[in-house]
Amino acid sequence: MAAVAEAAEMLGLSDLDRATAEELSQAWALVCKSADVTTEGLAEGIARDTHHQVAKLAEADYRAARLLPASVAHRSNLLPVGCTDREITVATANPLGQTARREVAELTGRTVHFVIAAPTDIADAIATLYGPLEEARDDQVPPSRPGPAAGPHILVVDDEAGQRALARSVLEEAGFRVDLATDGPTAVTMMEGDPTYDLVTLDYWMDRMNGLRVLQHIRAHPTASNVPVIMVTGADDRQIEMSLFEAGADDYIAKPIDGALFVLRVRAVLRRRRLA
Repeated sequence: MAAVAEAAEMLGLSDLDRATAEELSQAWALVCKSADVTTEGLAEGIARDTHHQVAKLAEADYRAARLLPASVAHRSNLLPVGCTDREITVATANPLGQTARREVAELTGRTVHFVIAAPTDIADAIATLYGPLEEARDDQVPPSRPGPAAGPHILVVDDEAGQRALARSVLEEAGFRVDLATDGPTAVTMMEGDPTYDLVTLDYWMDRMNGLRVLQHIRAHPTASNVPVIMVTGADDRQIEMSLFEAGADDYIAKPIDGALFVLRVRAVLRRRRLA
């Protein structure tokens, strides 16, 4: 990896940790040319020197990719290739990149393990799986398996794009139909206009209208008042917890969400309402 860092400096890149896919590709190409090695050979050398494994991009698990928004994958040239409930494996051309590691960990709520691949190979795989860069959005994730979901209808309300994408990913993977709201006022409008929602997951800390106010609107609305609501909050505050339950919350879960626990909480609340 030292050779790639040196090549990046020769190209005028002072911070390899923040290099774009194109800049990483240029640095890799310079090393390959000067050392007369293939990109596969360079990937194997970096993996050996940094004690990582070489990525098997053809075997990437689409469920892992659904945990990371398209905009992040494109911007940081990262491709999730495998996951468990607590870990995620991500292909990268820069396994020493701590900025990318922290971002993926925060977005997915999982421990991050890097595997090595050439930046051009990663970029091609990202475009194939997520779609082209110009269409990437903060809450866009790869499509789920073919066929419409037939499960309960969930509204996810959160002003953080990464959290929306993560929640939608794990819920759709579990068979739920999911809509997204980016703020409180939007959520209220959607709830008032669509009587088919079976449950709402609602972030507490939002700028335009916090989760408590949204919850109060839902409980005061004649057609939405009985829809179960799970609050999502990063606050460890007993008073906030009590105020949420007093306002009519059915349950709450802490951020960053654990995907498996999140789905279990949703199923438990729906089961109490005889919907799951």
